Amino acid sequence: MTFEIPRIEDEFTPWLNILVEYGFKNKPFILGETFTIPILMNGSDYKSTTLTEFLENTGDPKVYLKDWHFQNQFGTSMYKLHPFFSRDFVNCEKWTTEKNKNPFGDDYRFVYIGTTGSWTKFHADVVSSYSWSANICGRKKWFMMPPGNERLFKCNFSESGFVEDIRDFPNLFEQAEVVTFIQEPGEIVFVPSNWYHQVHNLADTISINHNWMNSTNLHIVHKFLNQRKHDVKHELRDCLDSFQKNEFEEKVEELLFIDARLNISKFLQLCELVKESRSKSQHAYLCKVHSSDIWQCMLSPDCYHSITSICSCSKSFCSKCSSFIEQLEFSTMFSEDQLSKLYDCATTSKRLPNEFVDGEKDFKKIIQYGEYFKACQSSHSTDYIQKAVDLDYEEKVQLKNVVTKKLVEVSGKDDINWNVNIVIGNSHVAKSLRPIITIKMPTYEGETFEFDIDSFAQFRQQLASAVLAVNPQE
Repeated sequence: MTFEIPRIEDEFTPWLNILVEYGFKNKPFILGETFTIPILMNGSDYKSTTLTEFLENTGDPKVYLKDWHFQNQFGTSMYKLHPFFSRDFVNCEKWTTEKNKNPFGDDYRFVYIGTTGSWTKFHADVVSSYSWSANICGRKKWFMMPPGNERLFKCNFSESGFVEDIRDFPNLFEQAEVVTFIQEPGEIVFVPSNWYHQVHNLADTISINHNWMNSTNLHIVHKFLNQRKHDVKHELRDCLDSFQKNEFEEKVEELLFIDARLNISKFLQLCELVKESRSKSQHAYLCKVHSSDIWQCMLSPDCYHSITSICSCSKSFCSKCSSFIEQLEFSTMFSEDQLSKLYDCATTSKRLPNEFVDGEKDFKKIIQYGEYFKACQSSHSTDYIQKAVDLDYEEKVQLKNVVTKKLVEVSGKDDINWNVNIVIGNSHVAKSLRPIITIKMPTYEGETFEFDIDSFAQFRQQLASAVLAVNPQE
């Protein structure tokens, strides 16, 4: 059985067709279109050198100029991207040129130069990102397989946990559904998220490569980060007692970024940048099934025909497809406005708006969020969210932001924390052990009061009387 990668030879193929067929489905393809220093030694060791020195020694197949940030280094833009590749949150947004704003800290645009025989070992791209590779000159041989099938090439004798060269195991190719193909000069290969691959230069080759992500694979990147965060926590389990809870989370995030070149907090920062930049866009597309929640269309083949019929743009954007893709990018997560409306409905008797009911969002999630909103409103605190075990880090950040703003609107001050500690006091002047109640009051000075059990009961009675005098309905 042979497995082939599709080639798109027609330069007028509508880019929305490519988005639906390959972006939504996370499938590879080759685009037959021509675009108008670090080096890798022995396939594993990086070394810095000058371009002149590299070019003087181009006959050595063990040397491969790889991951050169050419555009970033020289401040130039050499090519115009196909619309499918231009929806790139990593390299093609206004924040990607400013290192202090870019969640990645750098761009992920590279130039590769390799002589005949140079190659990259079996691997998947960083942080479950997409990648594309465009041959300026030369030819490459690719080996690629669908996500999950890489398990057949696991081993215990390499740092990566996988064999370095899958060509040593041709008997596994059919079971692993290995796709083998030649990339010619001028062709662009799209590598979907988590598709393990291995690449060999059949001739002296120059290529341009991007790692990137957008609305169609954000959920895959998020899943990867959550899994790696779990792994980092597991690796640090013996050190848990050495940290305060917040310190431990910070250390996990720090190590996750070192390990994966991205972490949860920076991922959330990226999502907020995208949402903010798309918030003023015209959101006019309505799906017959999902209404304005078109992020769900990605997993609904019945919606694909409607999307591809929006326009027939192939090399640029019109107002229709531009509006659609920005709406898709904006709607991939609960927006702050939606969560704000959900808070209002959960804490009052208001009915949920149609965008929640008809949008077929995860009702269990909506109910869960609503319960937390009610608890936080009742306690005038975000503690319920902070302590929740069934919310991930991203959800906690989103929900706490909404609750904090709502509580400030009501009270004009930050969250109120009532800390009540009941201890057993052993006083030398007391005849026996007696309970002591310590209350840290929510005042500006953070005063602390101590009561014995009898005086605390009197205090509660007086407090209840005061509340009823102000608001009899309570």
